[in-house]
Amino acid sequence: MNRRKFIKSSTLTTAGLTILPTGLMFAKDKAIVKLGYIGVGLRGRVHIDEGLKRNDVEIVAICDTQESSLKLCREQFVKAGKKLPKEYTGSLDAYKKLLERKDIDGVIISTPWVFHRDQAIDAMKAGKYVGCEVIAGLTVQDHWDIVNTSEATGMQYMTLENVCYRRDVMAMLNMVRQGLFGELVHLEGGYQHDLREVLFNDGKHFYGHGVEFGPDKSIGEAQWRTQYNIDVDGDLYPTHGLGPLMNYADINRGNRLTNLVSFSSKARGLADYVNKQSPGHANSKINYKNGDITTTMINCANGETLTITHDTHLPRPYSI
Repeated sequence: MNRRKFIKSSTLTTAGLTILPTGLMFAKDKAIVKLGYIGVGLRGRVHIDEGLKRNDVEIVAICDTQESSLKLCREQFVKAGKKLPKEYTGSLDAYKKLLERKDIDGVIISTPWVFHRDQAIDAMKAGKYVGCEVIAGLTVQDHWDIVNTSEATGMQYMTLENVCYRRDVMAMLNMVRQGLFGELVHLEGGYQHDLREVLFNDGKHFYGHGVEFGPDKSIGEAQWRTQYNIDVDGDLYPTHGLGPLMNYADINRGNRLTNLVSFSSKARGLADYVNKQSPGHANSKINYKNGDITTTMINCANGETLTITHDTHLPRPYSI
C-alpha cells in the first residue's frame, strides 16, 4: 500500500521522527554531523548561527547565488573561530556540486520557495538527509513528489517549522498530551504577523526603509516573497498556525485532515502601506491579489475542526 492510500484509510498511530534529532542518528563517524547549507540569506544565516554553536556539527559547505550573503556568512565563521566552509556559487545549479560531496550527511535548505522542491529531491537522491524551510512546494504534486522521493531513497525529510518548537507551544502540547483540556473539539491558530516591512525595503536596509521589492530594487525576502502577494490569493504560509494544531490533534498519528474551505478578504493593506510611506508611488497602485486576511476551516477524521488565519498585511501585533 502506498503512502497516499495509507493516509486516506489508516487510523494507526505512527511515530514521528525528526530529521535531526541527534548527531548519532546518521553521522558517518558517529560523532560529528557534517552539514551543507543551501541558501545563506537572512534565514539561512540563522541556521548557520545555530550550527556554529554546536560541537557535534561541522558546516563543511555553503551555497548561495549572492556574494553579499556569502560575505556575511563568512563573517559568522570568523567571529565563531570556525574553519571557513567550501563555497558554491555562480548559478542556480551550484547546489548540485555541493550535493556531489561524499562527506555531507545532511543539508539545510533556506532558499526562496520556488526552489525547495527540486533542491530537496536532488538532495535526497544524493543520499542526504534534508531539513527544509517551509513551504515544501508550490503545488500538491510537489509535496507528493517529496514524500515519494523520501520513501524511495530512504532519506528523511523534515519541514523546518520553528513555531512547533517554541517553549509556549511545546508546553501546550505537553498539557494536551496529559489530558488537561479533556477531549479536544476545536482548535484555532494562524500566522498573524505584520510583514509589511519585510515585503518592502530600499535595497540597502532589510527592514523599515523604503517601498521597493523585486530582485533589482530590494534585498532580503522582498526580492522574491512580495511577488507571491501580487500573483496568488490564499494562505501563503499556513504552517506557523497549522503545525502546532496538527501536533495537538494527532494528525498523521491516528488522525488526519479530510477537507477544507478557505476565504480571503479584499486586499488593501500593502497598497495602503506603500502609499503612506511614499504617497503616489507606483507600488501603491498595484492590484495585490492576495487578500489581507485568509481564513481556512478544516475538518479532521476524528471529528475535530481547525481554523487557521493568514494575516500579514495589516498593522497588528504578532499572534499565532
